[in-house]
Amino acid sequence: MKNPFLRQLFDAAEFLYEEPVTISRISFNKKTQIENHVLLIGDAAGMITPLCGNGMSMAMHGGKLAFEQIDDFLKGKINRFDMEQQYTQQWEKNFGRRLMAGRLLQRFFGSTALSNFLLSVLKPFPKLTTLLIRQTHGQPF
Repeated sequence: MKNPFLRQLFDAAEFLYEEPVTISRISFNKKTQIENHVLLIGDAAGMITPLCGNGMSMAMHGGKLAFEQIDDFLKGKINRFDMEQQYTQQWEKNFGRRLMAGRLLQRFFGSTALSNFLLSVLKPFPKLTTLLIRQTHGQPF
């Protein structure tokens, strides 16, 4: 291990299991943003694939979008139906395309052969790679 700080940490650690434990079978399928009249945010509204990153920022942005609609609802400016519709529309506008791009890319990186193929296609085109990454990371809010 090259990192001396991590080496020190791992050398002193008492592991619970002999082998690393991983999680699997996580679904990145499209989800609904409203369930039983509850506005969902973060992973509950749509899991972002690992290649996209920035999931914490997305969760905070989703919370801001939910707050804006809930605030208008509580102030009597909109009804519940409008609150739910507007939240869903704003959520899709801000995250839908990004999550779709992430799901598409995730399919390529689920297979070594497809991963190698995609990387070999993208290698000569760094601007295309940058564009692809931009499609998965969204904009600051």
